[in-house]
Amino acid sequence: MASLPLLAQTGNLSAAEETTPLHLPQDPGRGIREGWTIAVFPDTQNYAKYGQNQVHFERMCQWVAEHLDAWKIGLVMHEGDFVEQNNIAEGGGRGFGDQHSTSQWESAKRALSKLEDKVPIIFSTGNHDYGIRNAETRQTQVNDYFPLGENKLVTDGAGGGILIETTTNGLGQHSQENAAYEVKLPGGRKLLIVALEWGPRREVVTWANELVRRDAYQDHTGVLLVHDFLTPASIRDGQDGNRKRPGNPHTYPTGKQGNTHDGEDLWQALVRDAPQFQLVLNGHEMGKHVGRRVDENASGTPVHQMLFNAQGLGGGSDHRGNGGDGWLRLLTFEPDGVTLTVRTFSPLKLDAGKSPWWNNPAWCFTVPIQPA
Repeated sequence: MASLPLLAQTGNLSAAEETTPLHLPQDPGRGIREGWTIAVFPDTQNYAKYGQNQVHFERMCQWVAEHLDAWKIGLVMHEGDFVEQNNIAEGGGRGFGDQHSTSQWESAKRALSKLEDKVPIIFSTGNHDYGIRNAETRQTQVNDYFPLGENKLVTDGAGGGILIETTTNGLGQHSQENAAYEVKLPGGRKLLIVALEWGPRREVVTWANELVRRDAYQDHTGVLLVHDFLTPASIRDGQDGNRKRPGNPHTYPTGKQGNTHDGEDLWQALVRDAPQFQLVLNGHEMGKHVGRRVDENASGTPVHQMLFNAQGLGGGSDHRGNGGDGWLRLLTFEPDGVTLTVRTFSPLKLDAGKSPWWNNPAWCFTVPIQPA
């Protein structure tokens, strides 16, 4: 797939919102004067599965680590699919990469270790993080490499850190696969972040529903982090009634028996009736790699839903590619209290002497948010 700027469909977004100009610093190293930023990594599987590409994810993490202060980065998110295959003994072949699973997980760990104990890291899990190659089961190695308590800024086991609580994964274990976090921003805004497993099961959604309805979190800004939600057509996965579309969680072994949720399922069962959700982030989908829409929830609050992925860029799955061109997102809560700025940036482009910004309204834009 050619890495040319493509304008994603924008659902019911207003024309004014699509074209709002924003500041893209000529020198990214200088960062921003004010604000508070989340750095978001999309699917990193194409970095992990090729030995030659693993260094690119390390470079992305290193750039973030070096610019925590400049960009006022207070949180890092990963949208899932750390690896291409969760549990293979030999390199995949046939376009599936050349690295076995141990190498892939070690690569992801090596990259993100550059950030551990410097900034909290939270994640959702993707279909490729389960089973053997692609969600044949709910078994995963993610907790072997990113166990609870390893990053003390997430949880130190004694009440410190941003973690509120977890619920069990498909094997009955407590982990960050299904977790809730509270993050306090300058200016008084408090985030309630809920991160869910691939194709969340009914019991997980029940837990999340109970949590978001607690009195303690009613004045928070809600953020849902999940691997599958919005598609490149800027509709929620399953919103058109098609649950047989490739990529929909219902088509995988982990979801064929019905105990799963796609994007529309999550909207109906969780997001729509939770008053604090204002933002939903996901990866997973390719094609245009981006999409966004805004809908009011049952309380009349606008909920901004954003797909961001880059795994098909920079050569995609081809062995001649670089794994995704190094694109990551910088989401900045502006000091005015009502603006979220979304910038898409690549350290790899910067290193190559090219523009590091994807200066296109589908990739760099602002959205209005409710005041704290």
